[in-house]
Amino acid sequence: MPKIQYVGQLFENTFRVEKHLHAFWEVVLYTKGQGLVEIGDEVVPFAEGDIFVIPPNVEHTDYSEQGFQNYHYNFEDENFNRLTYLKVHDTENNDFLLILRQLHYEYHLKRKNCRNIMDSLYSVLYHYLLALSEREESNPYVEMLINDMIGNLSNPYYRLSKSLEKIPMTQDYFRKIFFKETGKTPLQYLTDKRIEYARELLRLSPKSGLSIQMIAWDAGFADCYYFSRVFKKITGLSPRKWMEENL
Repeated sequence: MPKIQYVGQLFENTFRVEKHLHAFWEVVLYTKGQGLVEIGDEVVPFAEGDIFVIPPNVEHTDYSEQGFQNYHYNFEDENFNRLTYLKVHDTENNDFLLILRQLHYEYHLKRKNCRNIMDSLYSVLYHYLLALSEREESNPYVEMLINDMIGNLSNPYYRLSKSLEKIPMTQDYFRKIFFKETGKTPLQYLTDKRIEYARELLRLSPKSGLSIQMIAWDAGFADCYYFSRVFKKITGLSPRKWMEENL
């Protein structure tokens, strides 16, 4: 049986949705506004970016004095066996929203093979919900810096100092917050991510044909010799020796 039952959107500013229930789970992502959600006997505040997963056959309603908009979908999945509702928040990059928009598009377009496409998108959203429900609340500036670093992982011209300048607090204080949440300084975090990526590229090098110099560049290192020194410091082996022992 298809997991996705319905996908919809409140495009216009909405002030109240009458109390109702569904035979299936419902996921609601608020894209604008703030207000309150009533789920059974509970009243929970919502804001832009909040995601609610509401169990089957539970009456619910939402309302706002300023109005709100959302995307929503119903699904049936025996593996999703929570007893109560779930509230999480989308990522800094609105990853859940981007995928949900695509699901909405595919549901209404109904192109050939749309059911398989929707099942695949549902699976991605399902795993995002699991990940979002398990993550600890992080400092938004830590998340912002990590997003900058990941987005510039392969950019050898990226300067971490430029990203740090955008954080509205002293760099020493922010580094303490970053270390508390990640166990690493910002530079250590970026370097470890780049070396981790370099190891993946080295594993693929027999098929990709990438040289160590090209791998260094793709992993964000403009200087191949500096890359080799950093790689050996972290892994204990030179890139070439590491590749010989891990292929």
